[in-house]
Amino acid sequence: MLTFLRNLFRKGPSQDHFKNDLKHLITDVHSHLVPGVDDGASDMSSALALISRLHQLGFERLVTTPHIMSDLYPNTPDILQPRFNELKVEVAKRLPSLKLILAAEYFLDTSFIALLENPDELLTFPCTDPLNGEKHEMLLFEFAFHEAPNDELLTEAIFKMQTSGITPVVAHCARYPYWHIDRSKLEDLHDKGVILTVNAATLVGNYGDLAKETANHAVDQGWIRMVCSDTHAPHHIVAVKELENAEILTKLIKSGELLNPGVGLR
Repeated sequence: MLTFLRNLFRKGPSQDHFKNDLKHLITDVHSHLVPGVDDGASDMSSALALISRLHQLGFERLVTTPHIMSDLYPNTPDILQPRFNELKVEVAKRLPSLKLILAAEYFLDTSFIALLENPDELLTFPCTDPLNGEKHEMLLFEFAFHEAPNDELLTEAIFKMQTSGITPVVAHCARYPYWHIDRSKLEDLHDKGVILTVNAATLVGNYGDLAKETANHAVDQGWIRMVCSDTHAPHHIVAVKELENAEILTKLIKSGELLNPGVGLR
């Protein structure tokens, strides 16, 4: 699989081979599918329906990333793992070829900084870079939408992750309103080795023109390394399907920079 992916992106496929096809992504890296733990799937039936639809779109691996947010969703691995295991059993009965991976979407605050003191207890996910074979353990985290993250807190979080051998991954980087006008922070994060992700719903305009313009700019600059569904509900999957007909998907896949195909591989 890894050799195929290297050849695919290094040589560049023909135009006929390179139709807009979500199967090129292979892995969805951000979703809320564990039942009843956050604002995603409310129960097992809902979770299975969402997973089935993502699989139908061509995804072979799903990284599900429930919120870990100290004040609103105080989840822990001990809370999430049993519920994930139940989901995994049910998925295996229906879709035995689909691989589910449990990670988390952490919220940047002082509680998150404290969690970083014990990196072995964090819910990370593996990734093997399709281009060079480098192996990473990655951690998805997000910020508040109403105000920019504190620079000192963000710097400390990145430092702690990277010195622990963890690659930081920023969720839905184009949705933060404070970066719609001043996009220099996105470049700064990219230059520091932070992986920037963008949601399908942003790329098709569901979060407004400014978010879409910011996403397009980040794609043009080569900063985007992952495309995600961020599935909470069926309308997010509709956005993923819409992306299949968007030129931006071709640009992202042909860039050779997307890490999606290597996520879930060790």
